[in-house]
Amino acid sequence: MKLYGIPISPFVRKARVALELKGLDYEMVDIYPGTKTPEYLTISPLGKIPALQDGDVVICDSNVIIEYLEEQYPDTSVRPKNVADRAKSRWLEEYGGSMLFKPCAADIFMESLTKPFSTNQPTDESIVQNSIDNLVPPVFDYVESQLPEEGFFFEELGIADIAVASAIINATYTDFKVEENRWPKLSAHLNKVMTHPVLVKCMKTEKPIIEALKNMKHQQMTQEG
Repeated sequence: MKLYGIPISPFVRKARVALELKGLDYEMVDIYPGTKTPEYLTISPLGKIPALQDGDVVICDSNVIIEYLEEQYPDTSVRPKNVADRAKSRWLEEYGGSMLFKPCAADIFMESLTKPFSTNQPTDESIVQNSIDNLVPPVFDYVESQLPEEGFFFEELGIADIAVASAIINATYTDFKVEENRWPKLSAHLNKVMTHPVLVKCMKTEKPIIEALKNMKHQQMTQEG
C-alpha cells in the first residue's frame, strides 16, 4: 500500500493517521501538491494529495480514502459505532477540511512558512494577522461548542479528532497558539491529539521538513535585512 503526498499536508496527515490507527502497512511516497507529471496524473488526475494505492486500487481525496479504508478494512474503525455519532463524525470531518484549512493551514502556516520557500517572496503578515483576528475566532468558537468537556469527540482518538486538529497543527508550526483562556476545550483537545502516540510518530517525520522551512525563511529574512 502506498500513500502519496508530503507528511506536513493536513489531508495527508489525516489519511496517514487512519492507516496507523488501523494498523495497516504502507509506504509514504513524497509528492508535492500540484504535481502535474504524467506519471502522477495517472494516479491523481487533479494532481492533488493525498492519493492511496492499494494493489490495483487507486483512491484520491482524503475523505474518499477514509471511506475506502473503513469499508475495506473494517476490523478497526476510525469512527464511532453509533449511527448518529458516525454521522456527526462525518460532519466534523467535512467541517475540519472545509472551514479550518484556509485560516490555519493556508493563511497562517503556508503564508508564514511555505510561501517564502515556494515563491521566494516574503510573508504577507497582514494575511496572517487577518486570519488570526477575523477568520479563526468564529471557526474555533464552533468547534469549542461541539467538543465534550474533556477527551476526544467519541471516547477514543478517531478521524473526527484528526480532521479538526490537523490544520491547527500546521498553524502551531509557526508562532500561533490556541488561546487556552478563550477556547479551553479546543486547547486541551489539540494537546491530547498531538500527544497521542500515533500523532507523535507521524509528526516526528514532519519535524525535519518544518525545520528546513524555518531555516530557509530565516536565511531569506537575513538577506533582506
